[in-house]
Amino acid sequence: MPDFGQLAYERPRTSDRPERDEAATVRRAQLGSASAFDSLVRDRGPDLYRYLLIRLGNESDARDALQETIIDAWTGLPKLKAPESCWPWLVTIAKRKAHAIARKRPRVVDVDLDLLPHADESTLEVRDAIVRLRPIQREILVLRYVLGLSEREAADALGIRVGAVKTRSLVARRALKGLLHASS
Repeated sequence: MPDFGQLAYERPRTSDRPERDEAATVRRAQLGSASAFDSLVRDRGPDLYRYLLIRLGNESDARDALQETIIDAWTGLPKLKAPESCWPWLVTIAKRKAHAIARKRPRVVDVDLDLLPHADESTLEVRDAIVRLRPIQREILVLRYVLGLSEREAADALGIRVGAVKTRSLVARRALKGLLHASS
């Protein structure tokens, strides 16, 4: 398995990468192409790892959840009806795996900020504030603004309505703004 820990902050976020026909790659993988599936894992793995790392707060748990996500994706891929919705489908699988791991091994969320990409002091301040948010607030911000999921994709990944995503995003942004304002 590639070193997603390194790739997670060497590669740009999904929304910064040029668009390509991921649906065609998914269709080839559904037909059994291991190289097409490997391409999906290389493209989406770093973002999934970043999400899992933030969600679980532990490198080892994030790697375990990523490995389980990849296995479930490979076995479930033939049943995916809409290849264009592969990304939110992968995030949904990762979310379930993270939840199962967190339930088995409860830990205090203590994300090592050095594992996440950083740029300047203000970015570190924002990341520190995000870690202090309630898990539900942190998750919606990570899905929407770190992974770049649309409101519809985030709703699908979380199993909620788009309106709930909008509300949670608003509440999370306000809470983040409050934390940032209180620390300055």
